[in-house]
Amino acid sequence: MKSISKVTEKHFDRQGSEFSYIYWFWGIAVPLLLTLIDWPFRQILTPSNILLVYLLGVFFVAIRFGLWPSILGALVSAAAFAFFFAPPIFSFAIADPENLVGLAVMLLVGAVTSNLAENVRTQTRVAEHREQRAAALYRLSKELAEARLETEIIEIGVRHIHSEFGGRNTFLFPDCNGLVCYPDEPPLGISLRGADLSIARRVFSNGQMAGYGTDTAPDETAVYISLNGSTGTIGVLVLEPVDVCRISVPEQRQLLDTFVNLIVHALERAKLAEQAKDATLKMQAETLRNSLLSSISHDLRTPLATIVGAASTLETDEERLTKDSRRKLVGAISEEAQRMSELTTKILEMARLEAGEVLLNRQWYAPEEIVGSALRRLDKKLKNRQVNVHMADNLALIHVDAVLLQQVMVNLLDNADKYSTAGLPIDISVVTTPFSLSITVADRGQGIPEDLQQKIFDKFFRIHTESAQSGVGLGLSICRAIVEAHGGDIQVSNRSGGGSMFQLHIPILECPPTIDPEEKD
Repeated sequence: MKSISKVTEKHFDRQGSEFSYIYWFWGIAVPLLLTLIDWPFRQILTPSNILLVYLLGVFFVAIRFGLWPSILGALVSAAAFAFFFAPPIFSFAIADPENLVGLAVMLLVGAVTSNLAENVRTQTRVAEHREQRAAALYRLSKELAEARLETEIIEIGVRHIHSEFGGRNTFLFPDCNGLVCYPDEPPLGISLRGADLSIARRVFSNGQMAGYGTDTAPDETAVYISLNGSTGTIGVLVLEPVDVCRISVPEQRQLLDTFVNLIVHALERAKLAEQAKDATLKMQAETLRNSLLSSISHDLRTPLATIVGAASTLETDEERLTKDSRRKLVGAISEEAQRMSELTTKILEMARLEAGEVLLNRQWYAPEEIVGSALRRLDKKLKNRQVNVHMADNLALIHVDAVLLQQVMVNLLDNADKYSTAGLPIDISVVTTPFSLSITVADRGQGIPEDLQQKIFDKFFRIHTESAQSGVGLGLSICRAIVEAHGGDIQVSNRSGGGSMFQLHIPILECPPTIDPEEKD
C-alpha cells in the first residue's frame, strides 16, 4: 500500500497543489465560523460542549481537506476557544486543566482523521486510475481483435499509445535486407518521423530498450522499445513522450509494456493469418491444377485416340479405302477435333472469368434473339431432338452482354442434350417482368440428386466421373460465373415426371429505351 500511495502522490501532486491555498483557507474559516455560531450560546453551553463543536469542525476539515489544513484548523480552534470561551475569556490563558486535555484530544483527532481520510482519497484515486488503465486496455484489445491487416494494427497501436501516454510515436520494422526502416505507408498526424535509425537498429539487434531514461543514448528525447514476439524481435517502437512521468511511473511503464505486448501478439496473429491464407491458396491452386490435369488427360484421351487412329488409317490404307470410308474417317477427325476445341474454349473462358478479365458489354437486346442465336449454334447437335420454346407475350428488352448470355444458353442446351435420352424433347421458357428476366431450360433425363444440386456448379465436378459423356465439368461453372457477373443467380431442380430444370434470373436495373413511332408522310 505504501508503494501505491507514493505512486499516486507523485501522480496527483500537481492536482493537489492547485487547491492548497483553498484548503488552508478552510482550515482558518471553519473555526472562525464555529466561533460566530457558538458565541450567542456561551451562557448555555459548557466549555466541554463548545470543544465538541470545535472538534466537529476539525473533523470536517480533516476529512475534506487533509492533514495540514486540519492541524491549522485545530490550532485556530484552540486559540479561539481559549480567547472567547475558556475562563478567563478574552485571554489566551486556560485555567482549567480539563480544557487543556480537550484541546490536545482535538489536535490528535484532527491528525488521525486527516491521515485516514488521506488514505481513503489515495485509494480512491488509485482505483480510478486503475479503472482508466483497464478501460484503455479494453479499448485497445477490442480494436486489435477486430483488425485483420498489419497496417490496421499499426494505426491502432499508434493512436492508442498517443492517447494514453502522449507524444508522437511510430513502429519501425526491418526491410528485406533486415535493416530497420520507416514503413512505406503514409504516417498518421501523430506519427513520429524523426527517430534515429541507428539506435533503432541497435535496439532491434539486441532486444534492449534505449533512449531517454536508459543507460544507452540517455540524451535522446525519445524512448526506443524492442517489440519482442514469440519468434524473436519483430520491430521497434519509438515513443517521444510529452510528460516523462506518464511512462516513468512503474504502473504506467507496466501499462506501456502491456500495450506493446498486445500489439506484438496482434501483429504476429495477422502475419500467421496471412501465411495460412497463402498456404490455403497454394493448396487450392495445387488441387485445381491436379483436377485440371486429371480431367483434361481423361477427356482428351478418347478424341486423340480417335484422331490418331483415323489419321493413321488414312495414311497407311489410303488405296484400299473407299470414298465413303475416307469420308467417315475425315468426319470422325473433324468431330473429335471439334470436341477438343470446345474443351479448350471452356477452360480458357473459365480462366478469364475467374481472373476478372471479362468486362460486360451490355446492350439492349430482345430475349428471343439470344435464344434463337443459341439454337442456331447447336442446330447440328439438336437436329434429331425436338426443342419446345415458350415465349411470353410482349417480352421486354433486356440490358445484357448478348455474347456471354448466349454462351450460357448454349452450355445449358448442350448439357440437356448430353444427359437426357435421345429423342426426348427439351423445353425452353422465357419470361420478363419490369424487374427481371427468367429463362428455364428443362429436359427429360434422369434428374440430379438433391444433395448434388449445388455441387454441380463447382469447377470440374461431375456426377459420374467415369462416363461415356465427354467434358471436364466446366460448362455449368461458366454459366454460374456469367449469370452472377450480370448480378443474377442460377438454380437447378428436378421436374415432375423426371428430368432436370435449370432456371436463371437476371435483374433488370434500367428501364428499356422507348422507340418513337415513325411519322407518316
